[in-house]
Amino acid sequence: MREAVSEPPREPPLHTVLRWWGGAVLAVGLTVAALIYAFAPSDEGIDAAREIARGRMYQHNLELMGGKAGALMADFNEWFAGLWHGRPLAYTVATLAVVIALGCFAAARLMSEPPGNARD
Repeated sequence: MREAVSEPPREPPLHTVLRWWGGAVLAVGLTVAALIYAFAPSDEGIDAAREIARGRMYQHNLELMGGKAGALMADFNEWFAGLWHGRPLAYTVATLAVVIALGCFAAARLMSEPPGNARD
C-alpha cells in the first residue's frame, strides 16, 4: 500500500504578501487616525506660550539673534511640533498610513510584473 505524502504548504508570493500588508497598514492607520481625531481635545484655548511666540517683539528678537533663517527655523519647529498633538496628529497618522500603503502597493505591482514585459 502506498502512503500519501503531503507536501508542505506553499508560501504565497511576495507581491501578494506586500498587497496584504499594504491593506493592513491602510486599514489600521486610518482606523487609528479616526480614533485620534474623535478623542482629541479641541484647540479652542491657545496657551500663553504660543501666544507669546506669535508676538511681534518675540519675532523681532528672533530676527536680531538668528536673522531671517533663525525666525524661519523657529516657525518651522513650532509647526513640526504641532503635528504631533491633538487633531493634527490624526492627519499625520492618516497621511503616513496612506503613503506607506501606497509604497507597499507600488512595490507589489513592480514585483508581480514579469521582467521584460513591454507596455504599449
